[in-house]
Amino acid sequence: MDKKSREYEVCLCHHVTRGEVEDFIREHQITDLKTLCESMDVGNKCGGCREDLDMILSDCAAEA
Repeated sequence: MDKKSREYEVCLCHHVTRGEVEDFIREHQITDLKTLCESMDVGNKCGGCREDLDMILSDCAAEA
């Protein structure tokens, strides 16, 4: 699946999709990876999704 799709499962450990992350970032005005990971409880188990989460943060910041 395309990483830009809202259905893309970013965090496999917690089963969180890109769409859920994007909505959370916008709703809570998240601007940094640490806050996103702590607030959403993602990226803190295996860490494999942190690069994708950082990319999503950048994409949302570029839209704003």
